[in-house]
Amino acid sequence: MTSTSREKSAQDASWARELRAGLVTLDQLAERGWLDPNTPRDALRSAQSALDVRVPQAFHAGIADGDLSLARQFIPSGEEVEIAVEEFSDPIGDEVFSPVQGLTHRYPDRVLVKITYQCAVYCRFCFRRHKVSHSEENLSYEALQAAYEYVEQHEQIREVIFTGGDPLVLTDARLEPHLRRIEQIPHVESIRFHTRVPVALPERITPELCTRLANLQKMAWVVIHTNCASELNENALAALARLRSAGIPLAAQSVLLKGVNDSTAALEQLFRALYRNGIKPYYLHYPDLAKGTGHFRIRLSSAKEIFDALKGNLPGLAIPQLTVDIPQGHGKIAVSDDTCRMLVPQQNSHLGEVWEMRSPLNGSWVQVQYPHS
Repeated sequence: MTSTSREKSAQDASWARELRAGLVTLDQLAERGWLDPNTPRDALRSAQSALDVRVPQAFHAGIADGDLSLARQFIPSGEEVEIAVEEFSDPIGDEVFSPVQGLTHRYPDRVLVKITYQCAVYCRFCFRRHKVSHSEENLSYEALQAAYEYVEQHEQIREVIFTGGDPLVLTDARLEPHLRRIEQIPHVESIRFHTRVPVALPERITPELCTRLANLQKMAWVVIHTNCASELNENALAALARLRSAGIPLAAQSVLLKGVNDSTAALEQLFRALYRNGIKPYYLHYPDLAKGTGHFRIRLSSAKEIFDALKGNLPGLAIPQLTVDIPQGHGKIAVSDDTCRMLVPQQNSHLGEVWEMRSPLNGSWVQVQYPHS
């Protein structure tokens, strides 16, 4: 074995070891005192059945120190078994726009390809929790050939977005055939990676991975998912710096979550941290109507007020778009007076808010009922 091979083997072992160090059982969480003792174990088991537990080593110290912004995102809660009638298994309609297995084609020029449903961390608010973490949903490279053939047959597709799950939990060897396959399609111009790995498993961002992404024949973008400034610790920032040093442009998407970042101050801290480290805040998502996630949702009217207060306090480049994925596949909108308007009941009602939202797909107005929050 050459010295280069030995070094790569050691790096692979390092991030694989860190991945295995994640806590994956309720007993492990209970031993650390991270579970609510007043929550029935049956409720927690139901939550784990819907979405596996994985709390990565990267966040252990923060949770142990009492960082509730981290704990709330990753520690299962009995509230997850409370499912409102307005919530869906597939809240944004991935399946509606899935012409072949593993691919979603909602907008003309880009597609999602879900090359794994496994992650380095399982977020309790996940909108794909009906598939994410369930190993039986994973598709092999061979099983995704129909997806790649579909891309080849539709020349209007300019971008392939690798998502899932988290594409960067795949080893270099497992990721490589997917990259080569897309590189062979002439009309694809860019490859985007949606990932939490730089913050949840920073050791995975090896020099070899950075070099491979930088040398893609297509333009590579990495969009990280991060929701609070404390996720951007020293190791995470070092991983992001490795990507930047390789010349890979970085953006970030976040979710506005009750008890995590639902204040102007928390969001300003997050977006400033991203901006000063060369990462463009891209989207701030209002939480999707995924089953069992109501405890993460504030009213959309309140979300608008929190977001609007950022304006003037941050550089324009440091402010993302506040977005809503209109439920059941009607498309993503930037929240504004032109795209959504609140109907009845009003904010002081015992019911949730009712909104009309304008679909970017066909211009029609769609009525959306949010549960009480």
